[in-house]
Amino acid sequence: MTRAREVLADCELALADFEAAGPTPYWRTRWTGLVALLRCVGHVLHKVDAVQSTNLKKAVADAWDDLKKTMPEPRIYWEFIEEERNNILKAYEFGARMNTTVRPGTAHLSLSGEGWQGPSGPTTYDSFIRSGSYGGRDAVEVCLDAIAFWRDFLDRVETSALK
Repeated sequence: MTRAREVLADCELALADFEAAGPTPYWRTRWTGLVALLRCVGHVLHKVDAVQSTNLKKAVADAWDDLKKTMPEPRIYWEFIEEERNNILKAYEFGARMNTTVRPGTAHLSLSGEGWQGPSGPTTYDSFIRSGSYGGRDAVEVCLDAIAFWRDFLDRVETSALK
């Protein structure tokens, strides 16, 4: 199952790239790529890797059947990976947003007319999911959960294929 694992590794790279984008105009395109890759893991597993052997094909089919039977669980798949992919690729709607927090320095004036300014705090950038079951959560953390979901899913499929 090397191809789905390759896509999963690219998800980790895309997440790092998304984090590095900060509040630039590039964050949306990086988010789009990351979300598409997160869904791509399953497509590549089903369409590319499953044809490698009969055992793997059965393990993949069984895993997909189990996933469909447990809907709406796991939420990370149904309510983030699948839903956010559909939001972006079908309607170009983004479930994530980027915040910028600027912490200006403090100004102090004295009666003598001398003033000074304290150092400013760091400017920080954070992303969050706007709504739904992941509403308010940090988008990077949600993506880390999605990557962990796929890692576990692929581990289960590989273990099942070896039986």
